[in-house]
Amino acid sequence: MRRAAIVAPCRTPGGAEGGLLGQATPERLLSAVLDAVVDRSGIDAGLIEDMALAQPSQPLAAGVIDGVPATVAGLDSGRRRASGLQALITAAMTVQTGAADVVLAGGVEGGAAGPDPIDEGAVRDAEELAQRYAIRRTAADAFAAQSHRKAADAWQRGSFGDEVVPIDLPYQRDSYLIARDEGVRLDASAERLAELRPFVANGVVTTGNMSNRNVGASACLVVAEEMLDELGLIPMAYFAGWAAAGRDGPDAGSGAAPAVAKLLNKIGITLDDLDLVEINEGFAVEVLALLAEWDWDNAGRLNVNGSAISLGDPGGAAGLRIMTTMVHQLYRSGGSLGLEAISMGPDHGIAALFESAGSFRPDPRLVETAPMPRPVIPNSPAPSRRLGPARFRTTSGSRYGLTGRHRR
Repeated sequence: MRRAAIVAPCRTPGGAEGGLLGQATPERLLSAVLDAVVDRSGIDAGLIEDMALAQPSQPLAAGVIDGVPATVAGLDSGRRRASGLQALITAAMTVQTGAADVVLAGGVEGGAAGPDPIDEGAVRDAEELAQRYAIRRTAADAFAAQSHRKAADAWQRGSFGDEVVPIDLPYQRDSYLIARDEGVRLDASAERLAELRPFVANGVVTTGNMSNRNVGASACLVVAEEMLDELGLIPMAYFAGWAAAGRDGPDAGSGAAPAVAKLLNKIGITLDDLDLVEINEGFAVEVLALLAEWDWDNAGRLNVNGSAISLGDPGGAAGLRIMTTMVHQLYRSGGSLGLEAISMGPDHGIAALFESAGSFRPDPRLVETAPMPRPVIPNSPAPSRRLGPARFRTTSGSRYGLTGRHRR
């Protein structure tokens, strides 16, 4: 079977509740990362043979994609929290089986950011996990605060500079460049999080130790390994395998555990062979329960730049956002293998394995070496910079859209 290479993975900043990025449409966000993928890879957009997209609940605007041939059919990916990762997996399988040589994988979430309507069932499941694994409120708050510290430190180091695509947005008579994640809290601490009221009396779960939905997009090319030289493409990583699994009975609860076990057994490796582990932070207790089940605690390899609690959960883009951050970190750290795991409920999940290509060298123009950019707020001067001509425009006027073939 052919190897599927990951080329030019990138993402927008995450837009938080009350931030300017929430004004951007899903089409605007997705077009920004698609433009960036083409620009950074250097590929002729006409060579893209198929697309796998994880879209938000509302279909993207209809229109003709000027930059992509009409022969590109495209498909929607839907697997709840893991829709973005499923889009990538679908693209990789398409390449591995020889159905296409170059596939675009993308995901997007737009609209107003902020807390989702509280899913009482999900909160109840999280509280049951906390009881089963004896997870205290203090541990959940400490984990959440650490997620924010990791993300803030990553911005301060400039670690996100080569993966984030800034978004230029108009506001009143000015134009603002959104260049950083809006939801990272520099002042987050376990003590401040402890002030929040739990959803359940004497419970563990609060709005501070769970993820909030945000807006954003992420995308990459998935390319057959033997076509890389011919197309002049440089891979950043290779897709090494995936698994989805569930379980029933009294042991159900730590949703991603069976998928991770199935994948590692299939590949023939253990957690100790992994350089990075990225677990989606839907709830702090989900991650803590999984670590307890594994009897594994290695902070130096787990969510090293934060995850959904600090960076937010961009719905259809979440799985691709996690992969993007992880493979960039694999390059920076010189690591080889990275695991991504997402719980899709109390009894099932999905996991994927990625191998660093090793030969990747980022464009030095994209690497952010300056201190963390300050948040952009209305009535505050901010730089304005255009990101170059859009390749993905629609006849309806939006920068990216889907024909009837591409809609949900």
